[in-house]
Amino acid sequence: METGKVPESANAPSAVPPVSDSDTKEEFTREGISAAPGIVIGTAFVLDHEKLSAPEETIRAQDTENEIARFREALEKTKAELRKIKESLAAQIGDDHAKIFESHLLILADVTVIEETEAFIRDERRNAAWAFQSVLTKVVTSLRAIKDEYLADRSTDIVDVRRRVVRHLLGKRSRTVASPPEPSIIVAHELAPSETAQLNRKVILGYATDSGGRTSHTAILARSQGVAAVVALESASQEIETGDKLILDGNLGTVVVNPSRATLTMYRKEIRRFKKLEKQLLTLTGYPADTLDGRKFELVANIDLPEEVKSASNYGAEGIGLFRTEYFFIAQEKLPSEDEQFRVYRAVVQKMNGKPVTIRVLDIGGDKIADYIHSSPELNPFMGWRGIRFLLTRIDIFKTQLRAIYRASSYGKVNILLPLIVQLDEVTKARRICENVKEELRKGRFKFDDDVKFGVMIETPSAVAIADALAKEVDFFSIGTNDLIQYTMAVDRGNSKIAHLYQHLHPSIIRFLKMTVDAAHKRDIPATICGEMAVDPLSTVVLIGLQVDGFSCSPNMMPEVKRIIRSV
Repeated sequence: METGKVPESANAPSAVPPVSDSDTKEEFTREGISAAPGIVIGTAFVLDHEKLSAPEETIRAQDTENEIARFREALEKTKAELRKIKESLAAQIGDDHAKIFESHLLILADVTVIEETEAFIRDERRNAAWAFQSVLTKVVTSLRAIKDEYLADRSTDIVDVRRRVVRHLLGKRSRTVASPPEPSIIVAHELAPSETAQLNRKVILGYATDSGGRTSHTAILARSQGVAAVVALESASQEIETGDKLILDGNLGTVVVNPSRATLTMYRKEIRRFKKLEKQLLTLTGYPADTLDGRKFELVANIDLPEEVKSASNYGAEGIGLFRTEYFFIAQEKLPSEDEQFRVYRAVVQKMNGKPVTIRVLDIGGDKIADYIHSSPELNPFMGWRGIRFLLTRIDIFKTQLRAIYRASSYGKVNILLPLIVQLDEVTKARRICENVKEELRKGRFKFDDDVKFGVMIETPSAVAIADALAKEVDFFSIGTNDLIQYTMAVDRGNSKIAHLYQHLHPSIIRFLKMTVDAAHKRDIPATICGEMAVDPLSTVVLIGLQVDGFSCSPNMMPEVKRIIRSV
């Protein structure tokens, strides 16, 4: 077992004999998505996917109420089971990470799911296991039909809940997830949080799954445990066998199966290089992000979850440059209340101890939360009812979130960021709503910071074209290069056929960035970069030359960005 990991990996398993260099099987590589950084060389341990399906049975009319009672009892047993796992996980890695099971418990308490299942039992006279399985299968199918990473990842939670309730209804014993006898790389089709929580952390080198994304619970737990992970490998669990030699590269999102001697030698050199670089980068944590000639840059972190604040602080973040709030909305079966949002935002602000926290208001399309706003899906959600357009239409949702953000501002420095701006009146309308919210809070005697800074995402060509006008109305720009490049180049970077056209340094992108930065500086407001372009070494140097004011990126990438800045 050999590892090369980023600073989070303080819990590396104890050493075991190195993997053999024998070339008995042919080498092949599978590409996925990097979910947690690090490089490990080890042995595969493939988890069998539990195949549990309820048979369809017709029941007598007089037995329907008894069947419904059995269903309700199964729900309670499943809740107790999940609470026990949640408590166990909280003891291992803390309460914040254990909160991922709250979404499971919400599914079990969902009124619509319960009523539909009971109606199925009564009206169709079908057994409870079949009825519940059918209702949740319909939900899973709907989520996976929408091309959204958050929703696809949440479908795994629903499948886990479905499996557990059906198991109780069929009278089967709870499944215990087998842990490998020695340090291994866990390979699975998908890993539910409850399964991941049952694994012995001391023998886990990394995770490789067919499904999932960066926001999946497997990815979140892997990052919190300091374990490398690659997800979205599609069919890896079918192609890899327990005992196969693996190289899992969580930095690039690849898995090499049965590596040759030459490949092992190359990766062992890479691990040594990575460890050496890691030590060098860690020495920079306490230093400012200044160039050799004294130019100062703000270096802040992007986060999706409150749990990631600890990682941001460990890597020396000067603040949170982008707190995406979408996960909090999608992870629930209903719209989060003002108090629920307030508690989350307050926790992040308090953990940053006075450092600025930029909260982006809900950047999500109406199609993605259709269940609780009674909206129909859109054919082209990327160009549709999303971002600020959605919020200005659903002012009730917008104001609730703003109230929670302003209330959290009394606990530290908070900035508000608007997504997908394409015209000036969107900003002026949003500002009027903010003033209205502040007046309501004053009347309600709520404490808040009256000087919360107000910024916009520059992520469309139209926003670049009116950047000079926007700069007069806001306090800062955050340039979202991911969307800006896609909208400018008309390229879906997820489409492998045209991915080569997605170019950070295309002349049009350089010109747009220059125009935006110049417009900001003319009005004496900062313009920071938020997107993958910030962590591309060559692009970072170009951005320094374009005189951007700061970089907002994933916490684990911050040391590398700082190294580049301090070497220029």
